[in-house]
Amino acid sequence: MHGLTQSPVFFCFQAFEPPSLKPFKLITNNFLIMSSLSLGIVLVAALFHAGWNLLAKKSRKKMAFIWWFLLIAVIGYLPMFLYFRPGLHLTAAAWSCIIVTGILHALYFWFMGGAYERGDLSLVYPLSRGSGPLFVPILAVIFLQERLALTGGIGIVLVVLGIYVIHLKEFTVDSFLEPLRAMRGSASLWALCTGGTIAGYSLVDKVGVGLVYPPVYIYLMFVISLLLLSPYVLVKERAALKLEWQVNRGPILIDGFLVLFTYLMILFAFRISKVSYVVAAREVSIVFSALLGILWLKEAHAQQKITGSVLIAFGVVFIGLSK
Repeated sequence: MHGLTQSPVFFCFQAFEPPSLKPFKLITNNFLIMSSLSLGIVLVAALFHAGWNLLAKKSRKKMAFIWWFLLIAVIGYLPMFLYFRPGLHLTAAAWSCIIVTGILHALYFWFMGGAYERGDLSLVYPLSRGSGPLFVPILAVIFLQERLALTGGIGIVLVVLGIYVIHLKEFTVDSFLEPLRAMRGSASLWALCTGGTIAGYSLVDKVGVGLVYPPVYIYLMFVISLLLLSPYVLVKERAALKLEWQVNRGPILIDGFLVLFTYLMILFAFRISKVSYVVAAREVSIVFSALLGILWLKEAHAQQKITGSVLIAFGVVFIGLSK
């Protein structure tokens, strides 16, 4: 074989290799590297996102804990904001998006805290994260007259089925109607409201990050959310604030870093891969949250919650890839 590679025939064929193949191979290799890099970033971000939700669930007073880590995020990422802000002109449309997403994120944290006060991580997280992407195509069909692709329809069915399964206490005929009663429970309703805010701010942010440089956009969004939540927390949760800081200072500092950093990771992945693929892949955090809740917090009905979470995650992937 070595002699063959040294023959004139071999060099002749090598010389006449179509020149277009070399850039094609280069592009293909770069695409594979970028896809692997973006997937790795998204998976790490998904794990971090599920992780900071785990810490929020373990806290004593959820709203006090959320307020603290938002404050830490605003203080900790101030240098980043000051670095990117000079010379950046914000239009009226940009400010509109920032204000609206700030309000929606304040509601998101409010509903999330209420849901974790009332229900398990392995129920609340999959339900809220899964219902958010579920609402977007449904609203688009109703209000924008968009046509739903087959993969999107399959995704919606899988999400609905997954939501149903995570409410099952056991896989028996007798428990078949149990989810319909469980869906009226306060934890499920608060989680669905959380999902509604996710759908809302996702639509706003799609426009907003095109008008404002993402680090500035995200920072101002968190500032507005903190300001909106502060009156309630400082009045109603004042007694809990000091104790929460004393007991959960470490988790608060971790969440203060992760809550903004995880979204910055996703925005970086957006720059090197298709948005629909990134949005779909990040929902593996649904499975991570179910596993963390069951293995770490010893939450009940493990089989049903893992099965339902996997169905929801696959459903969101189908919805994301249908765009």
